[in-house]
Amino acid sequence: MRRRSGPLSLVAALLLPIAGCTTTDDDTLDPTDLVSTPPTSIRVEPSRFLGDDVPCAAVPGAMQSYVATPIDVTDGKALPSSPPLACSATVQFREIVAGHKYRIEIDGYDVAATALVPEGGDSSGSRAQLPRATPGAGAVTPRWTTTCTEIEAKSDVQAVLDTCMPLAAAGTPTGIAIDPRATLADAGAQPGSDLSCKKGATGHVASFDVTPADPSLPPLLNLPCVTGGAAPAPYSQGIEAGKLYEFRIEARAESGGPVVWGASCSALPVSGLVVSAVCDPLSAEGAVDIGLEDALKSAGRACGPADVASFDVALTGAASLSAMGVTCGKSVRFGPLAPGAYEAQIAAKNTTGDVVLQASCAAQVTPGAVAVAACTTL
Repeated sequence: MRRRSGPLSLVAALLLPIAGCTTTDDDTLDPTDLVSTPPTSIRVEPSRFLGDDVPCAAVPGAMQSYVATPIDVTDGKALPSSPPLACSATVQFREIVAGHKYRIEIDGYDVAATALVPEGGDSSGSRAQLPRATPGAGAVTPRWTTTCTEIEAKSDVQAVLDTCMPLAAAGTPTGIAIDPRATLADAGAQPGSDLSCKKGATGHVASFDVTPADPSLPPLLNLPCVTGGAAPAPYSQGIEAGKLYEFRIEARAESGGPVVWGASCSALPVSGLVVSAVCDPLSAEGAVDIGLEDALKSAGRACGPADVASFDVALTGAASLSAMGVTCGKSVRFGPLAPGAYEAQIAAKNTTGDVVLQASCAAQVTPGAVAVAACTTL
């Protein structure tokens, strides 16, 4: 979410007779303004929803005007919208009820406020906007939209809108396209992993599962690996711009059979765009990270010259590996490893090399993933 804290004035200079709101783009403090400011109101400042990607300016491609619409969340109804406003103007709504919660929805336009007129006339409070010069031409579509977080109206208090979602291009979803076949790219660079969607060929991929790390997104299961087939529909519901999304890809040699290969994909969504996830190549092997953090926390110990300085670790399972003198506070990664259960023994030492703590760790390694071992003190 976007939060700004610009030094705009908390007063309004012009009382308009529509939509129960006042507007101003003047930041100076006039004592007479305090008289006309309604005691119970919600104030909307453009600094809360504008950003570097969508500037406010009278130039092509920039926002020039906006319309704000309050939604009474408590009663579940929309209130009259503001008139079209310059993108530098603030607006406050005073036809509100103390104790009710409100959500403000913003429609941004790339034309001047003077070029727009609400459907039904200047005092109608309509959200729909018509071109003032040719109102019969039909409604003007906003170029950007956003929704601001709910705010509770308080008696005799001017509540100032706090945070808004990033502006999104109207009608264009913010989404992530993920095609698990992207994990086949460069797979041949790994020995024995010359993979494809070749139907019926031994050692080739028959199906995929896509599991998002975000539990709010649904998994995509048993997707057939077909060369030239359609990719899954993009994730477009609940996707937030600027938030990193990660996905686990699992591939099977037979549909419904055991997982043979795995990979990771990630994406950083951009507002108003559907971006493609970037994927690692499939691998039949995995890795494990082992550190002292869990063991130290449970034992009430800490890294430092007066306590634990380093540790030695020995890994056992399908492979037997070791690492000596690992700096406390860091972890050691063992891999590539065949899938399966692994155990490790840790000896933590002080600066003189004496063992001051011992721990046992366990991890389940899966194809194409890095497992983090869980460690407990002995």
